[in-house]
Amino acid sequence: MSHRVASLRTGERAALLAAEEACALATALAIAPHDPTGVHEARKSLRRLRSLLALVRDALGKEAVDAIDDELLAMTRDLSALRDGQVVQDVARLLAREATDPGERENWQALLPALAGRHEQVLAAALCEDPGFMRRQAQAHRQAEHLRQLPWQRLKAGDLRHALARSERRQARAQAKAMASGQVDDLHDWRRKSRRLRMQLSALRKLQVAPRGKAARLPPRFISQLVDQLGALQDLVLLHRALEALEPAHARAKRIVPRSRVRTASPIQPLA
Repeated sequence: MSHRVASLRTGERAALLAAEEACALATALAIAPHDPTGVHEARKSLRRLRSLLALVRDALGKEAVDAIDDELLAMTRDLSALRDGQVVQDVARLLAREATDPGERENWQALLPALAGRHEQVLAAALCEDPGFMRRQAQAHRQAEHLRQLPWQRLKAGDLRHALARSERRQARAQAKAMASGQVDDLHDWRRKSRRLRMQLSALRKLQVAPRGKAARLPPRFISQLVDQLGALQDLVLLHRALEALEPAHARAKRIVPRSRVRTASPIQPLA
């Protein structure tokens, strides 16, 4: 971090961080129509922006912040089908590589063209509705301007720590519920709240605000490991749903997913 950025106040640094993420979002959307990584990077930028907004919401004004957050959430959901289509192909390729039974491997390899075709149809429909993702890029630029207009000068380090503590409590509640129920929706919520906590801790480091309490004792790699483990389960859920949507001829693959899941999953380590 440059001396100039290091010398800024907390609110000024947060405004700069938001502007950088908004720029990254627009850049990712510009390449998304022809580069699959664009969708992935756009969704990451959206999540980072929303995690930052959750930290500053009380200090900068709930109404103004919520209006921006609602638009960012809509953009995130708008890209979900495209990203999910990429994920299921990646998981199917991984399962094909890891398969020890030749028949199972051939089955996954045979499914790949169908999964790719399904994703291509989703992308074609998205580009037909929004050629070149120009509408999405315009949305990103509008939200960048709305972010710039927020009263960042109000933000203090204590506001960030207070909001982070709230995220910790939400993560802990989601974790307890998911571990008790084992339900897919609860596991997904656990992952979302854990990922947000990780992003917010990362934001505090960038903003030069030291976390306190439990957050100060949480090694980032532990949270990342938890998010990755929960993400692996979610990816298998997405693959199962994609297989359900394919022709009945592919039904045999549906029976393979649970067996592969047992072989590839690692024990989930909850946050203490």
